[in-house]
Amino acid sequence: MNYKINFNESIPDMIDRLKQEHIGFALTLDKITKYNEENNINNAIETIHGMSESIIKHAIEEEARIMRVIMHNAKQESPDSIKIIQEHNWVVDFLQHRMPTMEYDNNRQQNKQDKQYQQKTQNEINEFVTNLKNHFEEEEQIVFPLALKADLR
Repeated sequence: MNYKINFNESIPDMIDRLKQEHIGFALTLDKITKYNEENNINNAIETIHGMSESIIKHAIEEEARIMRVIMHNAKQESPDSIKIIQEHNWVVDFLQHRMPTMEYDNNRQQNKQDKQYQQKTQNEINEFVTNLKNHFEEEEQIVFPLALKADLR
């Protein structure tokens, strides 16, 4: 993945854009939940795969720009923000390591009617969706306001 960060974008503009991206991601996550409820694991997995690069780019920007301003200007107030941003590790791990395994296993299982496997996969997808939505909320409630405050200093 090749990605350049725009260091000329103001922090308030960036945060507005990141919030809009959260809205778009949430709509896609709702689609994934619907596919999962319909037992359409293939579409759920494909949709997660399709959004993975965008999510990773989004996380890189947050770490490079948002945490930078927080650590420079609001370090004393940063522990909660650091914990939230560290959640990017499990997101990236899921997208880069678990998803390929899930795709491979799902392709192998398609000819079988393995309900236990299907339920396990659906549970993992539901957990990913729920955790990612919660992560977005935490960023918007804790990280972004601190970054705006720190940017004013």
